[in-house]
Amino acid sequence: MEYANSNQIFSVSNLTLSYQTSLSQRERKEGDNFCPLSFTKGKRLLRKTLANHVNPKFWRLIVEKGFFFCDETDCPIVYFSNEKQSYFGLDDLRSVVMHKMQINTENRPVCYCKNVLESVIMEELLVKQCCDSLIDIQNFTEANTGKDCAITNPTGRCCGKQVKEILEWANARRLDIAPPLMEEAMACCAKIDESTQNTNESIQASFLLRILDGI
Repeated sequence: MEYANSNQIFSVSNLTLSYQTSLSQRERKEGDNFCPLSFTKGKRLLRKTLANHVNPKFWRLIVEKGFFFCDETDCPIVYFSNEKQSYFGLDDLRSVVMHKMQINTENRPVCYCKNVLESVIMEELLVKQCCDSLIDIQNFTEANTGKDCAITNPTGRCCGKQVKEILEWANARRLDIAPPLMEEAMACCAKIDESTQNTNESIQASFLLRILDGI
């Protein structure tokens, strides 16, 4: 089978998708389940997962088997079928894909089943400091407690891995915060009036993360 060019391909909406891999020619792997740009092994997808996340105008391209998810963060390909030569980029989807976003990115979704943003988890970890384990996060935010991952998550899989990554990232940052900085952040957060908190539940976390970025 002839595979797509390793530097750029065209998406289903005829947009150019390009990616510069750091892999040598020898390290690159090709096959039905390998992304043609990042050369990482894709995750097999169910038809119902694709149907829930791609733009409805592309539903006609979805088949029962042969589609995979590329979890390389910087690679512009989200879904691909080398067999059908069909490639979906972010512009071809109706969902925001957390796996294509870095940790600490604004409005990054984490748990698609319970509609939990990363900022909500960060607030519990860094501002309220009431969580220090996966179980705590589940109890306080409901993240990683859903049962509809096969449909709601763009990968068709559980968000547990990403929640753990956020927990590790936040714990490492929390240890780096000098006590005076933490006190300043908490004092400023306390001044936010109740009405503002009701309209933007993650403003405390956003403020603290701005302070962290300055460390």
